Amino acid sequence: MYYNIAAPVGHYIHSEYITLLPTGRFYENRERTLSYLRELDPDRMLYNFRTAFGVDTKGAEPLGGWEEPTGLLRGHSTGHYISALSIAVSATGEELFREKLRYMVHELRKLQLMSKGDPAAFKTACTAENPSQENWSKNPGEWGEGFLSAYSPDQFALLEQFVKYKDIWAPYYTLHKIVAGMIECYSRVYLDEALDVAKDIGNWIHARLSAVSAEHRKKMWSLYIAGEFGGMNESMARLYALTGDEKYLETARMFDNGNVFPGLAEGVDTIMGLHANQHIPQIIGAHHEYRATGEDFYKSVAENFFHIVTHHHMYAIGGVGQGESFRGSDALAANIKEDTNCETCAAYNLLKLARDLAALDPENTAYMEYYERALINQILASQCEHITPDMLNGVTYMLPIGPGAVRSYSDNYNSFTCCHGTGMENHVKYTDASFLLTEDALYINQYVPASVKGAVDVRIENDFPFGGVRVALEFNRDFTAKLRIPSWCDNPFPELSREGNFAVARGKAGEKFALCGEFTYSLRWETTPDELDGSAVAALMYGPFVMVTEDPSKEWISLDSDLEKYKLIPGDVPILSDGARTFIPMYAAGEKPYHAYFKLK
Repeated sequence: MYYNIAAPVGHYIHSEYITLLPTGRFYENRERTLSYLRELDPDRMLYNFRTAFGVDTKGAEPLGGWEEPTGLLRGHSTGHYISALSIAVSATGEELFREKLRYMVHELRKLQLMSKGDPAAFKTACTAENPSQENWSKNPGEWGEGFLSAYSPDQFALLEQFVKYKDIWAPYYTLHKIVAGMIECYSRVYLDEALDVAKDIGNWIHARLSAVSAEHRKKMWSLYIAGEFGGMNESMARLYALTGDEKYLETARMFDNGNVFPGLAEGVDTIMGLHANQHIPQIIGAHHEYRATGEDFYKSVAENFFHIVTHHHMYAIGGVGQGESFRGSDALAANIKEDTNCETCAAYNLLKLARDLAALDPENTAYMEYYERALINQILASQCEHITPDMLNGVTYMLPIGPGAVRSYSDNYNSFTCCHGTGMENHVKYTDASFLLTEDALYINQYVPASVKGAVDVRIENDFPFGGVRVALEFNRDFTAKLRIPSWCDNPFPELSREGNFAVARGKAGEKFALCGEFTYSLRWETTPDELDGSAVAALMYGPFVMVTEDPSKEWISLDSDLEKYKLIPGDVPILSDGARTFIPMYAAGEKPYHAYFKLK
């Protein structure tokens, strides 16, 4: 890897060495997603690409939602599909996933090789006044070498004319999902052809954007939401890390957001009012630019953003935003609505950012505290546990937190959105941040039931959603294992020494530890910084869980703030009762109407 930072870099143990244990909700969710990935027809996922390039669609039917044949974001879900297949191959070794993945990459590579010419030379026949798709190019011979998308480059050319959403949508966002899928494939499954696809897309982008001035690009990226480019700076920085080709690092810098980054680097909140998922991936990219360059500017952007979001914009479940956008700093209660908070994609990307930041600062448990919060209360809750033939992996777009909220879920083929795309990935990578390895130690960050082989063999069993946990450690060489102690409990491993927020086991080669602990769940209110109608507003927390109550009312519920009134009662999940109503974990609410926030008396 071509990284230039001097500080030691931790790396997460590769998913092929981790086994998710077949027990509990994490495993059940993953199995639903794996069933869906087995079902998804690769030719349907290729339909729009083949149509764009004018080749046989092999009798496949088109997709629905944002992937319908005239949708301006069509093709983005195919990138997520490739990412999800890559994770599934790495995590399970299942040959069907490998066959599908190879087929997808090879078929897309064949189309990409049809693109010819100079990327910077492509001109659209459209204008800002008439951007109609009827006038889009149908000749790959003029699209530019390396181009690959489910539509022609006309959207890119129109973006350069500052055409706004909804006449165009977000062409670099779509392209990012494709290149990100290819990098995921190469990084997890080692498929060389996928790296070839990613590099050639990177070459096309470099050539195209090199012909556009920095000021011109700055205006493009500031366009709502047509200027959304996903995490293209992340992917280009990762391509640089994989290849050492400075061209990709130069391309990554072309996506620096000059309207947002400088303020963040100084600790100023420059994200208020901005579209959340348009900007979170940019910050992930800034982190990777730091790793590539060692420039503290990028480090400050990423770290300050994470602090600002988690301290001033985050809801108790780990989600952010209302109507897809960040609102005012500390204005959380004022922006709780019935069903328009906490876009699932935003949590997906914040988890990626927390994971990346923790790799360079593993002793700072704030990153993994956030990861645990969002993983359990948003991601685990975002999948419907009831399946039908038409909904094998129903996932949420928003995960609502307002009064009387009811979740809605996507189906197999007709309701593709950005969150349906990330939903293909979310539930097959639950252990993605669990085990971090540095030169000195193995950090056990999450307690998802799993086993891993390495310098220290680890097996984690727990009684999720209850507090019992068993950790078996076997040291294959002299080494240290550090087990994160969550902030909501006492040390569950008293036989180990405590150092900061970790229980520490130092073992000799051949030494074994059998740890039986109990996470003691604390009960507490987590209040918003602002009040509503003169009342404090809070979520009820029990250990790691946001607790909700079933109620279809659209009016706010007022609760007694005295925690002594809330008692644990027996059940399959933690259940609290105040004598009048019961409360269950957010992930267990499923399709019921519920309240996640309350006014306190």
